[in-house]
This record gives sequence, C-alpha cells and structure tokens, in this order.
Amino acid sequence: MPVVGLIHSTRLVIQTVHDVVAKAKPELEIINVLDEGLLKCLRREAFHRVVPRMTALAKGLEEDGAELIIVTCSSLSPYVDGVREHINAPIIKIDEPMIQWAIENHDSIGIVMTNPTTQSPTASLVEEVSRRLNKEVKVEYRLCGEAFERLNRGDVDGHDAVVVATVETLMQEVEVVLLAQISIARVIQQIDPKIKERVFSSLDFITQKLVQ
Repeated sequence: MPVVGLIHSTRLVIQTVHDVVAKAKPELEIINVLDEGLLKCLRREAFHRVVPRMTALAKGLEEDGAELIIVTCSSLSPYVDGVREHINAPIIKIDEPMIQWAIENHDSIGIVMTNPTTQSPTASLVEEVSRRLNKEVKVEYRLCGEAFERLNRGDVDGHDAVVVATVETLMQEVEVVLLAQISIARVIQQIDPKIKERVFSSLDFITQKLVQ
C-alpha cells in the first residue's frame, strides 16, 4: 500500500486534510505528524530552528515508508526547499498548486489570511511562481487579524463572519480569491453563492497533485 506523510503545524487541520487525501486516493496509507512548536519558532523569529525540525519529521516519515510528503501549513512553505536537500521523497508545499493555477489562469488575484505568520511566506511563494511562469499578476492581500484574535478567544462565528465579509469585499476588486490557510477553507460554504465558485482553498488542488 502506498504511503503519504502529512506534516502539520496545528491540530486544527489534521482531520480536514486527512479526509480530503483519503477520499482522493482511498488506497493510500496516511501518516500524520504534528509539531505545533514550528509556529512558535516563526513567531519568535527563531527561523534557524524550522528547517531542522521539519527535516526530522520528514526523515521519520521516510523511515515509516512515506513515498510522498505534504506540508499542510502555508507559513512553512518557504522552508520546504531546505528540507528537500536532506530527504529523498518528494515534498509538496500545500499552497503551491493553488497559487500556480491562479497565476496561470487569472490576471488579478485576492489572497485572504488570518494568521500574521502566513502573509510573508505566501507573498514570497507568489513571487517565486510568477517568476517561474514569467507572468505578472495583480495581487491584493488581506490579513484578517481581527478574525485571528476572535478565534483565539473561542469566537468561531465571529471569526467566520470577518473572513466572509473580507472575501466578499475583496471579490469586487479581483477575479478570484484564494484562502491562504486550510484552517479557513470551511468558510467557503458560508460565502454568497453568487461568488462562491470564484473562491478557492489549497484543498481544491491538492488532490490533483496526489493523482499526478
């Protein structure tokens, strides 16, 4: 049975990603590993600790038979290249397939996030993919700091309301809106049906990458 390993930085997304991968490829064995300290490293700007910790997780997954590894946290995407130097299995940045699709097919993109640690890595990945594709696009970023604060206080409904309002306002300026974090992907179901088909999360694209 083929094995895929998932590296998580928050327990909030484990079940969501696991279910999507299992549905896309039922024949896969899935191994989940979690290190919530990775985000603490980013917040403390202890960046030198991130690649070694991720590499240790990835090597463990390889030892357990993983033939493919997915890093499910957008904030960690910039460090994936460093991990690739130390392992043999292919390792995927969760948000790269979505961003590549958006740049290939659209000229204006909106990106919504709630976690402050996500904005800079996402912007760097957009620039990297744009250079690779030799295409410039208009990108509008929206950081919903208020939503993040509400979620930390346990106000899930308030968090969702802020994200939905931000998406619907941003949609007036761009062709599509991307949700930078898997943790806010479920909010798509609450968005006005008239525009919902133009709002995407990484989960909409990772299954295609699995098939490839």
